[in-house]
Amino acid sequence: MKAIQIHQYGGTEVLQLEEVSMPIPQNDEVLIQVKAAALNPVDSKIRNGYLKDAFPSTFPYIPGWEAAGIVSAVGKKVTGFAAGDEVITRTPFPKGGGYAQYMTAAETQVIHKPAALSFPEAASVSIVGAAAYTALFQVARLQAGQKLFILGVSGSVGSLAAQMAQKAGATVITTANGHTDIDVALDLVGAPAQDALWPLLKKDGLLVSSATPPSQEKAKQYGVNATFMMTSPDRSIMELVAGMAAKGEISLKIGKVLPLDQAREAQALMDGRTIKGKIVLEP
Repeated sequence: MKAIQIHQYGGTEVLQLEEVSMPIPQNDEVLIQVKAAALNPVDSKIRNGYLKDAFPSTFPYIPGWEAAGIVSAVGKKVTGFAAGDEVITRTPFPKGGGYAQYMTAAETQVIHKPAALSFPEAASVSIVGAAAYTALFQVARLQAGQKLFILGVSGSVGSLAAQMAQKAGATVITTANGHTDIDVALDLVGAPAQDALWPLLKKDGLLVSSATPPSQEKAKQYGVNATFMMTSPDRSIMELVAGMAAKGEISLKIGKVLPLDQAREAQALMDGRTIKGKIVLEP
């Protein structure tokens, strides 16, 4: 099968289209024919070695941590899926595997794809949807009537977070002018822009960042709380977010769909932030 492999840290030039062996599913795994694999900024950060301390890579590896496709085979212990099922998967770091014609994933990391979602849409919702939902409702415990400020609202996570917050009855603030009464500030950009969030928060407000660990000293100085968050595959959240997308309760823009052999171009577009919406590869 064809796959994009990485043999060393570096720029987009290290993304190599190669012929590799078909993966064989373990007893608890599903073999998926990939129909769409979504790109995420973390793909580039792992590729260039920026996250090598947190997620060390074993070379060569196939990138891609969220995908959608059709089940081709299942392991002996798999009970929830069968060949022909349309599915979504979100594999844990550093496993990857999505930039390929076929990939394997543990049954616990796979959900059934709602019929209302196309493969590119389905592939795009897992990581960003889980990040938005986790930040708002598992970390911040956002409530109806509260005010939420989102730094990075124009990005995929920010867009979904705004939609989810509004659906939950919160007020979404996107401009800082005159605000000092924010209950929750969601930072999706990181330092140094993060510093502008502290004075916006009310006393005992909360700053949640998925980009840069916030300073606890500054949190104490401003009389607020602050935390850093990361997400990992969670089947129940994947199902919830995919269901919301299928019902039209949230929508995610697909910016561009490219063939697998244009993975370098796809990551360059993502890194350059010239495309609004998710970029998707079709093997």
